[in-house]
Amino acid sequence: MSMESEFKARFGGFWNSLVILLVIIICLRFSSLELAEEDLGTRVLCSLHLFLSCIGAGIVLGILRIFLSFSNDTYTRAPASANFTSGVRYGVVAGGVLILIVGMLQLDNFLGPLQPVVDALFGKLYALFE
Repeated sequence: MSMESEFKARFGGFWNSLVILLVIIICLRFSSLELAEEDLGTRVLCSLHLFLSCIGAGIVLGILRIFLSFSNDTYTRAPASANFTSGVRYGVVAGGVLILIVGMLQLDNFLGPLQPVVDALFGKLYALFE
């Protein structure tokens, strides 16, 4: 399978598009709350940098998956394009989750009306480990 068809298979479809859209929304929300005093261009540029860093983490994870797949037997190993595209997908999702966690912990009202619920859960988690 070619690299282009692997990307269509891994990133096509409704659910994968929805995940990428959620990562973009998380990046926009983080930059709009972090840079509230700045103009719109600065906030959009910051969110673009955040999303590109998620893609960069995905590329690094994809290359790492290719290198780690060489230890498997040849007849059980998936092609390099499959390992790379799944690594990119996992990297983009992991980057979005990290931005979401940092936003929930550092920024006030990151999740809007759901923020008090998350703060109560984090408070119980902190109390559990004290």
